[in-house]
Amino acid sequence: MGEPSFDPDQVLPCGHTVGELVDHLAGDAPDDFAAHARTCPHCRAELAELAPGGWEPVRRAAELSVEPPEGLISRTLLTVRRARGGAAGSPAEVAQELGMLRVAPQATLVLARRLSLELLADRRSTRLLACTGDVQEIRVDVVIDYGLPAPALAAQLQDDLGRALREHLGAAAPAVWVRIADVTPPQSS
Repeated sequence: MGEPSFDPDQVLPCGHTVGELVDHLAGDAPDDFAAHARTCPHCRAELAELAPGGWEPVRRAAELSVEPPEGLISRTLLTVRRARGGAAGSPAEVAQELGMLRVAPQATLVLARRLSLELLADRRSTRLLACTGDVQEIRVDVVIDYGLPAPALAAQLQDDLGRALREHLGAAAPAVWVRIADVTPPQSS
């Protein structure tokens, strides 16, 4: 059994294209094309290949309102702003013997990511999913294997990362928040 063709420019023997059929399935075709597609053997055969079970379940699913996971939008926007370099905020200031060292928010985030990865390297059952933030606050999302003590692990990582950032940045170290974002299901034996 061959794969159905989704080349929208493919012309059927009746002179219509697969793209027109896809528009018809999506509800965007003109009414006269809908009448043609109902009676044309070429269009009906192609429609049967394109949507063997019909598109009604897809249409119903597309109409459902889906809420994004909590914090996804704000984390995404924060990451995009950081990547573009816009709205990066003020640098952290670290007092040194010869004066103040200014650490850019991007550098603080890079340091936090590196330290997070180093801390997680010894914990094979814990992986870094995301590290976002700035000089005020670092948020770390981790994925752990099923069966681990999640609250204790998150608290320990939060303490360890906070301590490591203070070693590098002193009083300018940002607050740290660690969240268990996902749990890997147990592997079947």
